[in-house]
Amino acid sequence: MSVKSFRTEFYPYQCEVLQEYGSKMSELSKGVLKLVLTTLGDGIETKYYDSDFKNCHGYLRINNYTAPESLDEEAEGLGMHTDMSCVTVVYQDEIGGLQVRSKDGKWMNIAPSEETLVVNLGDMLQAWSNEQLRSSEHRVVLKKPVNRFSLAFFWCFEDEKVVLAPDEVVGEGNKRIYRPFVCSEYLKFRESNEKGRFEKVGFTVKDFAGIGFPM
Repeated sequence: MSVKSFRTEFYPYQCEVLQEYGSKMSELSKGVLKLVLTTLGDGIETKYYDSDFKNCHGYLRINNYTAPESLDEEAEGLGMHTDMSCVTVVYQDEIGGLQVRSKDGKWMNIAPSEETLVVNLGDMLQAWSNEQLRSSEHRVVLKKPVNRFSLAFFWCFEDEKVVLAPDEVVGEGNKRIYRPFVCSEYLKFRESNEKGRFEKVGFTVKDFAGIGFPM
């Protein structure tokens, strides 16, 4: 059993559909981000969106989870991890299997629903918000003898972006939880520790840039 991104040829009309989908997800991600920033305080979205997030970009991943060999017990299609993005928008097919871990450590099923998208916040936004916003831990569990497909759109800072929580977001009297870091350096950290196996991550932005945590 494995999970992989598609690498194949698409017909022109299929490319157009994917490009249109990506464009729609970009606009949706911008809207979600602006809305989320308003929860951090009055004027935060107006003051910091253009200065910190206007150069964000997105990419689309098409995932194919092969069916489990046995249904005697739940099979893990993609182990627990956090996304490296600011915002992730996921469409899962009717097979389902996506689970999110709550603050108290319980796994909650995210049941598929027609015409419904799932939005995750990622590591970059967690660091930028000084952990006022949480990067959700999630996984995929396979329970049916069929392949599962999903579309994951990741909305990310530009590679050269220096991620640093603004003083106003940290708040007077509070301590900064993360040292400043370059986005591309964190991506390299995750990629090197994953060793080519995305489901074996086990490394987060706090491991990389958390103050008081070793690199």
